[in-house]
Amino acid sequence: MRVCKLVKAGENIGIIDKHGLYAEVMSLIESPSGYKARLRFADGHRETLSVKRVRMLQNETVPKSRNPSFWDNH
Repeated sequence: MRVCKLVKAGENIGIIDKHGLYAEVMSLIESPSGYKARLRFADGHRETLSVKRVRMLQNETVPKSRNPSFWDNH
């Protein structure tokens, strides 16, 4: 399960006030305007937001990349 934190700015403020700061990421969708995340909040509300408006959080039990500098070299 992936969890994200909404960015505290702009249009997110209203969503944060109503449904909370954290949400479960159900899936990622590619659209003409960029990637979007389908989110489910703790109160059951579902929303689709641009990935630019959220920050993905990684569980501590998920192993980190073996070579994180790979992307720096390409």
